[in-house]
Amino acid sequence: MKHGKIGRFELLHKIAAGGMAEVFLARQWGHGGFFRDVVIKRLFPHYAEHEHALRMFQDEARLLAELSHPNIPQVYDLGYSDGFWYLAMEHVGGVTLTDLCRTAAKLQRPMPLAVAIGIVSQVCLALHHAHERRDREGKALRIVHRDVTPHNIIITLDAVVKVLDFGVAQTSARVDTDAGAVRGTYAYMGPEQVRGRPLDKRADVFALGVILYELTTGRRLFRGSDVEIMTSIVERDVTTPSRHVPNYPPELEQIVLQALARDRARRTASAAHLALALDQFCMQQGLVTGALVVSHYVRSIYPYERAHEKGMGIVRDPVEQEANKSVATPAVDDLEAKLLADELRALGQSARSAARATREHEVEELSADELVADEEEPAAHNATARRSAGAPDRLGLDAFDDDSDVRPVVLLSPKRKQTEQRSDGAFMSDLERRLREDGSEAPPADALSDVKAEGRPASD
Repeated sequence: MKHGKIGRFELLHKIAAGGMAEVFLARQWGHGGFFRDVVIKRLFPHYAEHEHALRMFQDEARLLAELSHPNIPQVYDLGYSDGFWYLAMEHVGGVTLTDLCRTAAKLQRPMPLAVAIGIVSQVCLALHHAHERRDREGKALRIVHRDVTPHNIIITLDAVVKVLDFGVAQTSARVDTDAGAVRGTYAYMGPEQVRGRPLDKRADVFALGVILYELTTGRRLFRGSDVEIMTSIVERDVTTPSRHVPNYPPELEQIVLQALARDRARRTASAAHLALALDQFCMQQGLVTGALVVSHYVRSIYPYERAHEKGMGIVRDPVEQEANKSVATPAVDDLEAKLLADELRALGQSARSAARATREHEVEELSADELVADEEEPAAHNATARRSAGAPDRLGLDAFDDDSDVRPVVLLSPKRKQTEQRSDGAFMSDLERRLREDGSEAPPADALSDVKAEGRPASD
C-alpha cells in the first residue's frame, strides 16, 4: 500500500513480507515540523483472528520493550488501526549480512578475518544482553532468539550491527502452546533445537558458530534439503575450517569448533564467553576489529547512499531563511508580546499578594521618644521613668543595665590590609616630617644613619 496510513504513521513503501507480517518504511509526523522514519511491521488480517499468532505478535513488542541495547532495534509503539495490528520500530538503514556476503562474492572480494570477527562480536553482545535480561520485577526472561541467521543481522554504514526479528523467540514470559515445535531456520539450528528439545542460550551460540564458520571460510556449512541438513546437524561432526582454508589459524578453529559442539555440555557456555574468546584471539594476533575497519569494508562492497527527498531537508539557504523570517516575524512578535503581558500580570499579582501579607502582619510604629532616650537623663533614669509611667517596653530596654560600663566594640576586618612597600629613603623622609610636625628635635645623624642601615627606627 503506497502512500497509505496506519494510525499516526504514513506508509512510504514496502520493504519485505514474511509468513505472518509485512514490513513497511513509514514516517511519523509530529508538531513543529518534527518527523522521523520508522519501520512498521503489520500483521496480516487473517492472522489477527488467530489467537496464538496474534499473541506471538504482541509478545514480540512487549519483549523488545524490555530490551535496551545498541545492537537491538528499539520498539516505539504497538497499536491497532483500520483492522490491522502493527508494530512501530526503529528504522535501521543498512544491509543484511546475507546481502553483504552475496555482493562480496559477486565482486570476488572475500570478507577479511578482522571484519568477520568484528561483526560476530557485536552479535554476541546483543544476544548476551537478551539472554541475561530480567523484567521490572527482577525475574529472568530467559530469552532464546531461535532464529539467529545472516538474514536477521543488519549492518549500517557506520558498522553498527543490529539483531532483528525476535518474533519466534522463546522466553519465560510466554508459554508456547505448541511445545516441541521446531521454529527457526534449519541450517542454523542446534541439534537440540532440531530434535524439538527444551532450549537454552547455547542454542543461539551454535547458530553464532555456524555464522562465524561461514564468514571465515566463505562457504555454507550445511547444504542440501531440509532432511539432509537436519541429519548433518544431529549426526555428523562438522568439517574443520582448515580443510577449506589451508592457513586457517588453529586458535580460531578451536573457538569455532567449540561453539559448534553437538553436545551442548561441551559447547561454549554463552555468547559472552564466545565474545571474550574472540577478543583474546584478536589480541594475540594483533587484529583490529573496530567499527572503522568494518565500516570501510561495508562501504567498499555496498556503496549505499540515501536517496535525496526534495523539500524534506532541514538546512535552508540564507535567502530562503530571510524570506521565512520576514514572513514569520508578526507571529513571533505577537507571541513575545503575549509572553511579556503574562509576565507583567504575574508580577503584578505577586506584588499585590506581598502588599496584602505586609498589611496583615504590620507592626505598630514606635515614636521617636520611645526609641531615643533623653540625652539629659541617664539611661537608668529613663528606664525607671518608663516603668513608673506604665509605658510598654516593646524593645526590652528595661532588661539592660546602664551603659556606664559598656566598652566600645571594635570591628576588625577578617582580611588583613596589605602594607605598602616603601623604600628606606621614603621611610626616613616620612619620619623626619612627623618629627617636625610634633615639634620634637630631630635625632642625631648617627641615629638616622643606624635607622637607614637597619631599615627601621632606632630604639631609645
